[in-house]
Amino acid sequence: MKVFLPINIRIDHKKLLFIGGGSQAIHKITTLEQYTRNITILAPEIHQDLKGKGFTEVYKEYEKSDLAGYFLVYASTGNIGIDRRVRDDAESLGILVNVVDNRELSGFISPAVLKNDEMSIAISSNGKNAKKSVAWRNRLREMVENGDF
Repeated sequence: MKVFLPINIRIDHKKLLFIGGGSQAIHKITTLEQYTRNITILAPEIHQDLKGKGFTEVYKEYEKSDLAGYFLVYASTGNIGIDRRVRDDAESLGILVNVVDNRELSGFISPAVLKNDEMSIAISSNGKNAKKSVAWRNRLREMVENGDF
């Protein structure tokens, strides 16, 4: 059984890499961009919604050498074979890796996040029920917006 410890990781001045530039990457980057712009997206094609946002864009197929110098890696290609290879390569280099939407292959998972100024609330189901985590986050967002908090 996979067990994940909720922690906050300092990422200022750290490089984050997304292998894959499609819808899976969009979802994760939407949360991450609240905390950093130091994101590189590496993919043969990058979704229009990710272009021109200040991220580094690298248009190519993935190779293990692409991982050099990164602190966190997200495998978000939607191709389990490539995502598994990214995971194996990252782990062999001691780099934390998240295989998006696959908790069994991930070394870390990302919670549903509510950020308001300097305050952040993270809701996690240990990677088992993302919809419930998002529902809880959205309920808390309503409470904050209504001044009930």
